Amino acid sequence: MVELLLPRTDGGVLVQVVVAVVLFTGLGFAVRRNRDLVVFVSGLATITAAWFALRTVH
Repeated sequence: MVELLLPRTDGGVLVQVVVAVVLFTGLGFAVRRNRDLVVFVSGLATITAAWFALRTVH
């Protein structure tokens, strides 16, 4: 479980990023008619990207 959340290889990180982009893009299309849900999903995507960036710096 820890390896899925904190991968040690660049390939693992790339898979995480691709999955996150696909997931949030799909969610964005699924909720595009409800403005509140679009803001919520956008916020989750932003937090996820910030965690990826913070992990890169760390």
